[in-house]
Formats: sequence, C-alpha cells, structure tokens
Amino acid sequence: MTSFGVDVMPTYRMCYFNGRGLAETSRLLFAIAGVDYTDYRYPLEILDWKTYNFVREEFDEDKANNKLLKSLNKVPFLEIDGEVLCQSKAIERYLARQFKMMGDDEIQSARIDSICECVRDFKTEYQTVRKLPEDERDLGMKKWFEETLPARLASLDHLVEEGGYAVGSKVSLADVVLFSFLTQFFDNKEGSRDAFGTTANIRSVVETVEKMESVQNWLSSRPETAF
Repeated sequence: MTSFGVDVMPTYRMCYFNGRGLAETSRLLFAIAGVDYTDYRYPLEILDWKTYNFVREEFDEDKANNKLLKSLNKVPFLEIDGEVLCQSKAIERYLARQFKMMGDDEIQSARIDSICECVRDFKTEYQTVRKLPEDERDLGMKKWFEETLPARLASLDHLVEEGGYAVGSKVSLADVVLFSFLTQFFDNKEGSRDAFGTTANIRSVVETVEKMESVQNWLSSRPETAF
C-alpha cells in the first residue's frame, strides 16, 4: 500500500533526460505519494545551451529505431504497465488522479487545474524574457523578478486558499506545481523567493510542501544535474 492508501499500483517507468526539466513535477508526485517507479534518464551532454547543441546518442538511437513513436519522438513520457502516455502536463494530471491529489470533487479538481494553468502561463511569459537579446536580457530579468513575477503571484494568491494548501485540506497537484515552479524552475532562486515573499497563501503552500519529509528526502537524494 502507498502512503496515500492505494492498494495496487501499475508498474511505472518515467522516461526523460538526465535533468529536472519537464519531469521533475511528476517525480515529486511519485515521492510524495510514496509510489515506486523506474526513473529512466537518457544520458545528455550539453555542448552549448544557446544553440541547443547536445549529445544524446541513446535517445537518438531509440528515435531512429522507432521506439519513441508513441511519444511523438519526445520526452518525457510515462510507461504504465507498458502503455505510453506522453505530454508532461497529461502525465502530471494522470498521476495526481491516481494518487488522489486532484481534490475531493469536480469543482476542487477544476480549481487545481486552473492554478496549474496559471503557472504554465507564467512560465511561457518568462521564456520571452530568457530569449531577449543579450544586451536587453539583464534588464529584462531584473524587471521580471522585481516587478512582473511579484505582480503575477499577487494576483494568483487570490485563487489560493489559506491554511497551507492551495485547494482543500490536503496536498494536491496545485501545491506541487507551485512548489516546483517557485523553488526548482528558476536559476535565480533568491529572486524567486523574494517574489513570493509577500504572497501569504502561496508562501504558506511552498512552506507546507518543502517541510514534507518525502520531498526533503527526494531533494537530497536525486541526481545532481545541469538543469
């Protein structure tokens, strides 16, 4: 039985590169739920981030041999008793439902989903800043962490409940997504923490998740990676 009271679980195999990236929220869900899975990581050598110049021989070989067709030749994907599920957000929602982390009713589920979609919008907006020309990027980053992100989070804080959980009275996908976004996503950890420092509800959610023993154990034991 898992820590979330589910008696029988499928055999899971999470496939991604050797990095946090698009798979880390799902890995956090596994950790919190106490569910065993295979954390398969394709080796990845980063030659140049700016030009996306990578060495990924094993991945390229599987792609050439048509082993990744059911994931559209992309990662991450999750194998569930051999069935392939692609798209990181679909994987996260599937796992959250399996682990009873999508709320107690359809309204809570929709509210959890809406918070996650807001975070996705914030990430998309941030990517436009990262792609600014070099002579504009420093100023753009400064504005993002000092003005834009605090404003976005202040607005989102109205959707997040008091008491340490974003929706309802137990941990949900929304809590994990907020924690992952604000503590794992950005290189500028200090800037991110400053940005949510005045958002009482979001800050409380982050503190709830980061105090969980399962999360602390995962963060201390996971592989050290470049991204």
